[in-house]
Amino acid sequence: MVYKTFPRSIDVTLTGVKYQLSAEGAKAGTEPATVVIQGKLYTSLKGEHTFKGVVSIVGEQIPVPLDQRKLEIHFASEGWGVMAYPYIHYNQRGAVEGVDIYNSHILFANKHFSQVTLLLSTPQKVWNSDNGYMISAPASTREEALTMSNNLMRKFLALYGMSLQ
Repeated sequence: MVYKTFPRSIDVTLTGVKYQLSAEGAKAGTEPATVVIQGKLYTSLKGEHTFKGVVSIVGEQIPVPLDQRKLEIHFASEGWGVMAYPYIHYNQRGAVEGVDIYNSHILFANKHFSQVTLLLSTPQKVWNSDNGYMISAPASTREEALTMSNNLMRKFLALYGMSLQ
């Protein structure tokens, strides 16, 4: 990929809320969540965006070794990017035993990464609008989070003729 601009540094810590979309989720309320993003955003000659760096949710445990948590997220034209971690398993002698990919969440972000929404995946089930959890930041209420998510996900949601509630 050929880049048209120098990479833009991203170093943000955003406090937001974790919430579920369903009607039951609305009754359950929200819980605080913090997202830390550090890296660089590259833009191609075609306007395609690629983030290279680290995205972490404070308190989240993932099965990827700490030294292999750097992401390369290619954003689709609708504004979303998959957080996938390819990583290597080593045996006690340091030889490669295998390779895995841990598919984490889907990230939506504005151009400065000052607003983000994550569709949180879980190993037990496929994310959908009935059972899916989200984190939106910065936000302090479910209503703020939904408004921001609808804005960040505008192109994506338009494909399906829907909005988040």
